[in-house]
Amino acid sequence: RAPYWLNAGHKFEMRCVYTYCTALRKLGLLYEVDHIVPLQGEVVSGLHVPWNLQILLAAENRVKNNGWA
Repeated sequence: RAPYWLNAGHKFEMRCVYTYCTALRKLGLLYEVDHIVPLQGEVVSGLHVPWNLQILLAAENRVKNNGWA
């Protein structure tokens, strides 16, 4: 669901989010990258873009359960 118009800067920003989350997990912190607007939501579907990403505790992400909060 990544749009064709993403540029190199957008892609770098997204890699940074995933790299940061991976670093947190290596420290033993249970974080995950979440799409604010789910990619396959029931009402609306988001895109795989930097401004639709956030880092959440894994437990918070489970509560969200493919919804948006």
